Amino acid sequence: MDPGETVDLTATLINMGGAPLSNLSTTLSAVDPRVNIVDNSGAFGAMAVDEIKENTSDPYVVAVSPTAPQGHVVSFRLIATDAGFADTIDFDLNIGVSAPSDTGRYYVFYSGGPHLESPSFDWIAIDTTQTTYPGTSLNFYDNQSVTVSIPFTFTYYGNNYSQITVCSNGWVAMGSTTSADWTNSGIPNVDGPDAMIAGLWDDLDPGNSGMAGDVYTYHDAPNNRFIIEYFRVEHYPSGYEENFEIILLDPAFYTTPTGDGEIIVQYLNAMQQDDNTVGIETPDQFFGIQYFRDAVYHPLAAEITDGFALRYTTFKPGQTGVDEHDTPSLVSSRIMLNVRPSVTNGLVSIGYEIPAASERADLSIYSTDGRMVKDFGQVSVIGHQSSVMWDGCDNLGRRLPNGIYFARLDTQDASGTAKIILVD
Repeated sequence: MDPGETVDLTATLINMGGAPLSNLSTTLSAVDPRVNIVDNSGAFGAMAVDEIKENTSDPYVVAVSPTAPQGHVVSFRLIATDAGFADTIDFDLNIGVSAPSDTGRYYVFYSGGPHLESPSFDWIAIDTTQTTYPGTSLNFYDNQSVTVSIPFTFTYYGNNYSQITVCSNGWVAMGSTTSADWTNSGIPNVDGPDAMIAGLWDDLDPGNSGMAGDVYTYHDAPNNRFIIEYFRVEHYPSGYEENFEIILLDPAFYTTPTGDGEIIVQYLNAMQQDDNTVGIETPDQFFGIQYFRDAVYHPLAAEITDGFALRYTTFKPGQTGVDEHDTPSLVSSRIMLNVRPSVTNGLVSIGYEIPAASERADLSIYSTDGRMVKDFGQVSVIGHQSSVMWDGCDNLGRRLPNGIYFARLDTQDASGTAKIILVD
């Protein structure tokens, strides 16, 4: 289903019961402002035991809003009924294209892409060619790693880190490791370090004789981010120079539905060789996102060119995440959310105050895995402050399991989040 498209949908059902069905009928529903179900009924007629049927002669008709974001997930419910029988089937469908992901926790979006979460390229030079951001040279030689303290706690796949390992071979890893692996492999793979972020993983040599390059680090405190720049680093043995940087955003200021930190990787120049790996990997090395490896891109990826950026985030496609260049003061001062009570077994009031210039605001509830479970759509902005009530149910009216959820309010200028804990 693409934005602006009207589609016929069909279902394929099997009668797994012990008796035949005489005249099975179905009704399709979805509580989502981005879709309109034009024809919600589908007839299957008689079905013998173990018979499989598809409603090709009576499909459902669904119209998708032209403004629906690429990759947005719509939750549908199908109710099947016959004389004395009823069953409910829930399923999800994407609008448009999704984005590369691992287990559905982290996604990666690329600059110039179709998603609302796509980043903008904005190179931050911290090398010795400038003085605005005075980075610290790591004085690397070939195949070297060093553990560096970061000035904030960075959450990665639910684990908190105050240190990272920076390797001369184009990767960083959460925590401390003595590895300096220079032979790239696939992701996920037991090869390489745990909890790796591969900006451009291969045999790089910042300390090669006659080369002007090195690896630099810098804490950009006003913008709450930590930058690692690979500047004019030779891609051994070609002599070509690679220029890219890995940026960790402080999760306390750049909030996500899961609390995990966002990662920006920027490429000043296109990759000079194609025998390397780009992506991220979980601490246990069981999952990850392989954006690129040895001349092969992920099917949903775009080519890395001059002036290119990647954004790894736990916002799912269509969730309208905060842009990575919004300053924390903009986000925190312009959006105010207040949930009462924050720990609840029933109704919770979600109060909000938004910028005076905002023309609209959209409110949603997310689970800790980044899934939108309740979409209030556009909410009132009269007087720039108001509130809504939430009963702890999803879009289909089902009571959600106990746990942590996030209320998120988005305007055209900024976003804000607040935590809600559901209990019995």
